[in-house]
Amino acid sequence: MTPGAPRVEVVVRSASGEAPGRVDGRSIAWWRASTREALGLPAGPSVGTGHQSECWHPGILAKHLWAADSAARDGGSMLHLVVDQDGFDGMLVEWPARDGDGMWSVRGHRFAADGGQAAACRCPSARPRAVDAGEGAPPSVAAGLAAISDALARHATAPDAAMQGAAAMLELARPWTGVCTTVSASRILQAGFGRWLLDRMLEDPEACARAFNAALARAPRAARPLRLAGDRTELPVWLLGPAGERIRADAGDAREAIASGAPVLPRAFPMSVVARTALTDRFVHGLGGGVYEQATDHWMQTWLGWTPPPHDVVSASLRLDMPVPAGDGGATMPWRRAWCDPELLQARGAGPSPARRHLLERIAALPVGDPGRRRAYRELIEARNAGRVARAVELESLRQAELVAARSRQSHELAARRTWCFALHPPEAISRLQAALRAAR
Repeated sequence: MTPGAPRVEVVVRSASGEAPGRVDGRSIAWWRASTREALGLPAGPSVGTGHQSECWHPGILAKHLWAADSAARDGGSMLHLVVDQDGFDGMLVEWPARDGDGMWSVRGHRFAADGGQAAACRCPSARPRAVDAGEGAPPSVAAGLAAISDALARHATAPDAAMQGAAAMLELARPWTGVCTTVSASRILQAGFGRWLLDRMLEDPEACARAFNAALARAPRAARPLRLAGDRTELPVWLLGPAGERIRADAGDAREAIASGAPVLPRAFPMSVVARTALTDRFVHGLGGGVYEQATDHWMQTWLGWTPPPHDVVSASLRLDMPVPAGDGGATMPWRRAWCDPELLQARGAGPSPARRHLLERIAALPVGDPGRRRAYRELIEARNAGRVARAVELESLRQAELVAARSRQSHELAARRTWCFALHPPEAISRLQAALRAAR
């Protein structure tokens, strides 16, 4: 590592376990070949990963670096699954900038309109909005923002915002990953293994939903339970409303959508089952996906009696080179405490000050409704206000110290942040990330 360069941290858990030999009487190899043919994907060995269309941080890029290297080692191709049924954040990018006081703050920009409630596959592609890094950003940031903007511009005629964003991120990653094939998640229930899985859901919705709900004990935050109601039992799929918004669907809704030719989109669990079983020979998840897959495996084992093929888990932390001020500029006590009890600036205790404690004890000792309570309370307020006037300079100094302390803490937090877009890092940092992942094999 270059002296002074930010450290790279990687997490790698390679796939372990066996893939099912057959599903519904057909070999996994048959399902993979037929599904890839139906979706127009390359034949032969495939290693895949995927993500929403957004400005990927280095942990997401790490999945792609690992998948690309694995595909090369296996003599196969790399696949990127575009999670286009999720929302679209307008390709929001944030970056740090150093202010005049030497502290770091955050700036942000959306290259496109936020999708609101619409799924990303229903948001239009567009020319990117102009961006300016401004003063104080690390040297690599301006170049990175320009690179993102240029890549989005080159793909401004993509079918939708999801495919545009994915194409731009993959283009920026290409010097390290090479080329790869993309497929949108919104398509994968239309043919091959994905359509078979959807048909199985519709055959017995309640069995599917019961197993799904039971699996959530493995990852309670992954989803909310499905509603059980006979033919109106909810399924783990989305339909799209008139404005492109995602709508939870029951079995009856899904059948009507299929009959009318409307798309049925997978939610996370079935999307992953299709990706691991039929789209690729090996799929790479991040840390979050690795947690959710515990529930996915339990769902499939309980419902259909088999577990999808194993998957890799890969992530990384890479930080921008952002020097921060030494220390935290800590104040001697919270400003709010001193503002409510100015005598603490002299007493230096944890509070309340002796004078305030005396008045509080007087108030507490008198019965409710006693005029003495009100007099004592007025004395307390008058003493506090007089203290604020008498110690105005000290209070303002304390307030400023607290503001500096907060800014310093923010600077330290931003310097430790791992989620800046990978394109904002210098190319040599991405190469170090790739080397660290290769060393972890």
